[in-house]
Amino acid sequence: MNKQELVKEILAIKKVDSKANLMKKKLNDLKDILSSLQSEEGEVEEVSVKPKAKPEKKKVELDDLVACRNLTSGRLVYISKKTGFEVVWSEYGDVEYLPVSELLTMKSSQPKFLKDPWMFIDDEDVADYLGLTKLYETIIPVDEVEEFFELSANEARQILPKLPKGTKTLLSERARQGIQDGSLNNLQLIKLLEQELQIDLINLMD
Repeated sequence: MNKQELVKEILAIKKVDSKANLMKKKLNDLKDILSSLQSEEGEVEEVSVKPKAKPEKKKVELDDLVACRNLTSGRLVYISKKTGFEVVWSEYGDVEYLPVSELLTMKSSQPKFLKDPWMFIDDEDVADYLGLTKLYETIIPVDEVEEFFELSANEARQILPKLPKGTKTLLSERARQGIQDGSLNNLQLIKLLEQELQIDLINLMD
């Protein structure tokens, strides 16, 4: 297994650390962590008398209000073509609440909001109901975007090709901001971002 696969296996068993921090570890260290977690899991299974019942999924109602986070680098506006419903996110990470019925309308009439994605549905059951679970496995969580820029070029190279369009656009904007404010100065990572995201960053450097 490569690093990304090992990290995925580790986090599937237990969230021992953030994805970004795990990606910084050496391959052999990740293998040791996974082996240790699998051993612990095996011991728990032997002691258990009854298998744990799977948690029941909650029933999703059309009028349920769901927290939705802005995944773009700035202002995001949604206006429903069907109902005229309007919501505005002022900046990255902002949360607004939308009914499930409107998310269904969004999915059929303006799918880029959900598929690129421009926003993140902060409810696992609703995300699954809308068929977004697999997509959400490929995006970088809101609270880990800044940590991405602390990765080495080799670590980032394993992640970038699998990211959806909206996340790549977000990283492009964050990279530009990082160069302008001086927080991003890893030349190898910058060159990789230029190549993978097809953007010009070097010319922004002093």
